[in-house]
Amino acid sequence: MSDIHDLKPARPDAGGGSEPKTYMPRLPWRWIGGLGLFLSLSIGTCHIRDKQETDALRASVMKAYNEQLLPIAERYQDVAKKIRNDTAGAASRPAETYVDPRLKLDALGSGKGLYLRLPSTAVIKGPEQVSSASLDMPPDAIARCLGLDPMPVPELFARGGFLEKEWIERANEADSVLKLRVVAEELKQRSVRDLPFLAEAVTAQWFMLVLERGDNRRDAPVDAYLWDLRSNKLLLSTHAKAAGSLISARIAVGGATPGNYASGAQTGAAQDCSIASQLRSIAGEQGATFASPAPEPQKALEAYARSVSDGGSVAVQSDAGVVLR
Repeated sequence: MSDIHDLKPARPDAGGGSEPKTYMPRLPWRWIGGLGLFLSLSIGTCHIRDKQETDALRASVMKAYNEQLLPIAERYQDVAKKIRNDTAGAASRPAETYVDPRLKLDALGSGKGLYLRLPSTAVIKGPEQVSSASLDMPPDAIARCLGLDPMPVPELFARGGFLEKEWIERANEADSVLKLRVVAEELKQRSVRDLPFLAEAVTAQWFMLVLERGDNRRDAPVDAYLWDLRSNKLLLSTHAKAAGSLISARIAVGGATPGNYASGAQTGAAQDCSIASQLRSIAGEQGATFASPAPEPQKALEAYARSVSDGGSVAVQSDAGVVLR
């Protein structure tokens, strides 16, 4: 039992000598520490270089934006803000009939304008809805029936996104070279593609808005507004209800057989021109009206055929008072 205290754990003799050897070899901590320091310095250097390249590229992008695009961007943001605020404000209340006594609708054609038509319910939550809601606007004929050719507001918003404050703020906050290269390339492409249109659109002098108060312009009334964008002064506002009829006409040449008469009374163009005519009347200009029911061409043709079969040439008058010879 006395020998128990003299027992020692067995160790492998790796070297064959008389000295006891450790069970595991010692780790080369000096080399490991040196390699770790080298990797840390390399990663730190790469991070510093990446940050320097990122900062340099960001500075280049911001310099190009501030020197070349900032004047147009500021004008765009001002016009876009007026459109959003005026549209949201108009949608929140019914229109009252008002016209600036100096307004001449025909004179608007000599200047540049912007046009927007929206359902009033599309912007009930505020100005921030106007941009997205406008992108769904199909074309109409109201401005054309007034003899005007304004630029569409949906195209203004679709093309001008890179001039918004939020876009350049995101570009300024980009934290990598890759993100900034994407920003720089987008800025380059959109400047070439969209800037010519935007440079012209931001010089618009007036803004026309039509708000639909129902499901469509044919059955429900609309509110129409016109603003001077330079002073943001209201020039015209009114509540209008379309009541138009499209009068179709055709000529039969030689022995051609006339086809069936197609009435265009319910087409969108007829309703749009009816709204435009009311705007002209409110502005103190002569609007097109019909003092009698829509003509019935078939009756006129029948009467004309009877006159020809009788061998004569007589004047035939339709129910609408249109004389056909």
